[in-house]
Amino acid sequence: MFLRYVKFFKKADFIILFFFLGITLASFLFLKTSGKRESTLVIQAGKDEYIYSLKKNREIQVKGILGTSTIVIQDGKAYFKNSPCKNHLCVNMGAVEAENDWAACLPNDIFIRVE
Repeated sequence: MFLRYVKFFKKADFIILFFFLGITLASFLFLKTSGKRESTLVIQAGKDEYIYSLKKNREIQVKGILGTSTIVIQDGKAYFKNSPCKNHLCVNMGAVEAENDWAACLPNDIFIRVE
């Protein structure tokens, strides 16, 4: 069915078609290769910002308004181990691991996210 419409196409139509197909293919290749970036953990404590790789296991002490919070990076995930806040919701939020995942200890003014 498509072949009977081919005779109505002009040379410029094929050039435009192949141009857009090329852009589409290039976009898919760019998205595929850009997904190989290393995930990082960004910690914001007040006006300070710290960046850590999620590949290396470590325990980080971060000072906030109420005191020091402990953030653990382990096996590509990060989580609040403990915090001086009253209700410990940040500790119960669980781990962040995927891009745009986040957790926060609002009373202690500490925010973590994965980029």
